[in-house]
Amino acid sequence: MSIIDTPFNTESKIPCLLSQGVQTVIRYYNFSNSRTLAAKRLELAEAQALAAQGIQIAAIFQQRHDRVEDFTALKGLTAGRRAYRHAQDNIGQPAGSGIYFAVDFDASRSELENNIAPYFEGVKRAFAEESGGNPEYRLGAYGSGFVCTTLTEKGLIELTWLAMSRGFRGTREALSAGEFHLAQRAPAATLCGLGVDFNDSNPDRPDFGAFTIDDDTARPGPVATVGERHRVMARNGLRLREGPGTQFDIVGGLHPEQIVFVVSISDGWARVDVEGDGQVDGFASAGFLERI
Repeated sequence: MSIIDTPFNTESKIPCLLSQGVQTVIRYYNFSNSRTLAAKRLELAEAQALAAQGIQIAAIFQQRHDRVEDFTALKGLTAGRRAYRHAQDNIGQPAGSGIYFAVDFDASRSELENNIAPYFEGVKRAFAEESGGNPEYRLGAYGSGFVCTTLTEKGLIELTWLAMSRGFRGTREALSAGEFHLAQRAPAATLCGLGVDFNDSNPDRPDFGAFTIDDDTARPGPVATVGERHRVMARNGLRLREGPGTQFDIVGGLHPEQIVFVVSISDGWARVDVEGDGQVDGFASAGFLERI
């Protein structure tokens, strides 16, 4: 089985990917795309196109997540809500499949205990809250062998995806022991004009949370939006925060000229709905948003 992950939209490349034997494409969920990766997030049209050609999909949530300050319990709660809602409402991801969350650095024990484990506790809480206590999706982690193994032992995840670097803590040991569902393989490559990574599945753990959809199972979000359209006017983009103030953590970013929906404005801070799906994704300084 050929499994790739990519931050690029694959829709126009599907015939080529099929000719290269690709059977599963791992794509991203996030808060917002960047200017350099403007199509990083999986959307319904691409998911349907992949499924129509028999290619399975797997999902990982990542909004940077390559340093310890990206991990707190509150950030996990926010990320978990975002991932769950996008999977359920916008993609129609079926029950029983998985959503991985990235830990894209070689975390130490103290970083895991103080930041990463609370983050995944927050994600797990979000999954429970979004589902009324019965989550449809299995929770996974992408990271070092140490991170994946420890989070599994703590009962915080079910699925493990080992990051590419074999020098990360515990990764060689996890590979040797067969303690993984997916393992990313070096080096990064180009396939069908897309930047990709190749991955190996564990034959002893063949169910790594992949899924497919069709027109009957997809549940696109509501067309009607709550809020007014605004354009980001900040030359260098705008930070999206967990709450209305600079004391709140950054959860994402808005690029210059991006169109978003402002639900309300109070004390100079706008409640922002990035997708127009009726869900507040964060707060941004209202002074850099222009109503259109």
